[in-house]
Amino acid sequence: MTMVTFLSGGSLKIVCAILVITPLVQYLRPALGFISGVGVGDANNIRCLEGERQALLEFRKGLIDDYGRLSLWQSEDENKNCCNWEGVLCSNQTGHVLELHLSGSQDDGMKPFRGMISPSLFELPYLTFLDLSSNDFNQSHIPKFIGSLNNLKHQDLSWANLSGPIPHELENLSRLQYLNLGRSDLKIIENLKWLSHMSTIEYLDLSSTYLSVVANDWLEVVSYLPNLKTLSLWLCDLPPLSLSSLSHFNYSKSFAPLETLDLHHNQFVHIPKSFGYICTLRELYLSSNNFNGQLVELMDNLSGCAKDSLEVLDLSKNHITRLLPNFSIFPSLKNLNLSENELNGTLPKSIGNLSNLELLNLSSTSLSLKFSLDWVPPFQLDRIYLTSCNLGPTFPNWIQTQRKVSFLEISDANISDTIPAEWLEDLPSTLMDLNISSNQIHGQLPNRVLLPLFPTNLTFLNLSKNRYLGSISSLCKINAQLLAFLDLSDNMLSGRLPNCFMHWRKLIVLNLSGNNFFREVPTSLGSLSGLKTLNLNNNNFSGELPSSLGNCSSLIVMDLGKNRFSGKIPAWIGESLPRLFSLSLHSNKFAGSIPLHLCWSKDLQILDLSLNDISGTIPQCLNNFTGMTRRELFYREFKLPGRILGILKIIDLSRNKLTGKLPSESLSLLGEIPSSISNLTFLSVLNLSYNYLFGKIPSSTQLQSLDAFAFAGNLGLCGPPLTQLCPGEETPNQSEPTDDVIKDKEEDEDEFRTWFYIGIGFGSPIGFWGVCIALVFDWRHAYFLLLDRMIVNLARLRRKFQTRG
Repeated sequence: MTMVTFLSGGSLKIVCAILVITPLVQYLRPALGFISGVGVGDANNIRCLEGERQALLEFRKGLIDDYGRLSLWQSEDENKNCCNWEGVLCSNQTGHVLELHLSGSQDDGMKPFRGMISPSLFELPYLTFLDLSSNDFNQSHIPKFIGSLNNLKHQDLSWANLSGPIPHELENLSRLQYLNLGRSDLKIIENLKWLSHMSTIEYLDLSSTYLSVVANDWLEVVSYLPNLKTLSLWLCDLPPLSLSSLSHFNYSKSFAPLETLDLHHNQFVHIPKSFGYICTLRELYLSSNNFNGQLVELMDNLSGCAKDSLEVLDLSKNHITRLLPNFSIFPSLKNLNLSENELNGTLPKSIGNLSNLELLNLSSTSLSLKFSLDWVPPFQLDRIYLTSCNLGPTFPNWIQTQRKVSFLEISDANISDTIPAEWLEDLPSTLMDLNISSNQIHGQLPNRVLLPLFPTNLTFLNLSKNRYLGSISSLCKINAQLLAFLDLSDNMLSGRLPNCFMHWRKLIVLNLSGNNFFREVPTSLGSLSGLKTLNLNNNNFSGELPSSLGNCSSLIVMDLGKNRFSGKIPAWIGESLPRLFSLSLHSNKFAGSIPLHLCWSKDLQILDLSLNDISGTIPQCLNNFTGMTRRELFYREFKLPGRILGILKIIDLSRNKLTGKLPSESLSLLGEIPSSISNLTFLSVLNLSYNYLFGKIPSSTQLQSLDAFAFAGNLGLCGPPLTQLCPGEETPNQSEPTDDVIKDKEEDEDEFRTWFYIGIGFGSPIGFWGVCIALVFDWRHAYFLLLDRMIVNLARLRRKFQTRG
């Protein structure tokens, strides 16, 4: 019997606990048994072999260790025993290196490496476990020598920024049980025949690998893997399965042990009836395909023996229409996800026969859930996602019976009722996420109920876009110390903010906009050092900004517009908020000059100081905003599209008392309009008036549909929509706009100013009105997109430990 131990600088007990909770415990069971029986003292006596130690040191040379994880990988005598090194597991009998655990997964609290996979791993012939996932190997190829590590049972190179073809040499890994190459930039250039040699494979993940060239043989190849339990081929560009490719399969035998089948985000148009005869199938993920037609027909193809074993069914993000099935034919179903389809009608009562149901996701459909007031479901749901369903007008009684729920999202559900006080006072202790926004929930709740003692596990609370009245003086009673997201915006709340924000030091997003709060902002807001978004827009706050806000050094978005703040713009904004991307102080009573310290905010891409009482000159250092020329800041923080970032660059200083010259380094717009602007199909707002532009306005449908005022004051410009002709052109045929068009433009422009007034070049020859740097394209959509994506990514963070749903 081979005894093994794993030391990485932590106690043996903690390491064992981490391994036990991994989803791969079945593959590590032998090692776990040995680890649990070995003491740390015994482990320290194990000495690695010199040749293998040198191989590890050579392997380390190929890695860039930005976080010092491998600091103990040294040749000095005190650190010479490689069996004590981070991520190394040795045999406690022979000293051979058996396993390398070098994942850069942030979920596990690790830090990623960069660099390359050194061929020195070939000098570790007894290696059975190799995990290099979630690192950055800079688009390098999978080394062919890995196919010579004949003892490998577990190989994980997922999320490792690899590219190129998958080497067919992997077919030599005849003992491999676990293979994960997903989420890189890999492709199959010939066929999948090499897979057929891996008769021991139990877990196979090739997700995000380009497989369309093997569209005709992938199903046949994997069907001959006799031990396969999990198959993940999502985002592989797989085309629809042809009937001819399915006709000769006996699925009950070919896929006898298959338990999990993940084919989401491909191009399938129907569920093969044969899938219904995989009698061991427990999880089926088919979201983001091209399924259409009626749901009852699709699910009928799963009515073979799979109907008894199926526990997870995900058909979300397709084009499935109504006619819902009899859900009672799936007695084992635990997770049902039909969200983002074209379903309508009423959810059948047969849903009440799913006594094992734990997750129900019908969000973004038009389904109605109408049950009798005294209906008590036989299930206790863990997660409920019913956004945009029709649950109202009264608050659903059946939801109050769910005492184990951790995620409850029923926003935009046509509820126009008060929430039962007894339910709010006794929320389930398991609750982590509560979203009841965008309804018509109303009433002035008593202080003891308005914000009650929420469960200590609560991380996400969204009560926005309702009709709540009254103060939030009971906010201090919330004992949810893990609260990361709090949104009470767009209600009718009023009064002073309580000075107790120090209770929620985990807060990342705080949105109180669109209410009637007044007086000073409490100093305790400064205790939120991890806060990334602060939105107090459209209230009645007054006084000076507390200097304690300078402690919120993680702030990326700060919107304090449309209040009555006064005093000077604080210098600490530039000194203490180095990550600030968007700063909005518009429509307040700020006076004095623009502080030079504001120029220290090098990542700013949105700066709105309009509609204040600011005087003095415009600092010449505004060109220090290097964020105005960089795309990656928000992409790095919230993984937003680079296209949006490249265009959303705004400075608005309009409606103040500024004097002097404009900073020529960053504000002058001079020359011809580049012709490439005509290719910007997402262009919706553009104002280049009163500059020094000349030449012909480039031709495009969108540019010529703009109002001529957008180009006014540039004496050298010509061509539509201006009446000024370019040399050699005839008079353009311009029809007069209709009254409706004029009205629509006026309403649009009014909304434009009301929410976030942008002084986009309303340059006037009399006095200085305002300035906008760069071009502004669909700014409202882009700005809201930024905030929405922040919320979405936070939600993903909250759900990182939950299973798919």
